[in-house]
Amino acid sequence: MKTDIRRLGTSAQGIPVYAFRYIWGGPVFVGTMAQDLLAIRPEAVIATRSGYYMVDYDKLDIAMISLPEDAPRLTDEATIALAAQAARIRSPVSVRQPFVQAAM
Repeated sequence: MKTDIRRLGTSAQGIPVYAFRYIWGGPVFVGTMAQDLLAIRPEAVIATRSGYYMVDYDKLDIAMISLPEDAPRLTDEATIALAAQAARIRSPVSVRQPFVQAAM
């Protein structure tokens, strides 16, 4: 269901990251392939009734993002960083402030 597939690299958790288009057209997307995840992260793969696989991005350290056609060309590393940042925004990490005792 994808075309123009190009491997960009690997996320911090070892997830293969690709740029691709869907066969029906549209923008370039950045994400991963369910078939790759079957071997390394099967819990992040959903089998649909139609027999296709889908990725559960909520279980990964990247999010699928689309790149606007008029966006400047980014390095592969910068593109992977954007997908990782989108995942952090989707699932914000709780940041705890260090305990500081007030001086008396």
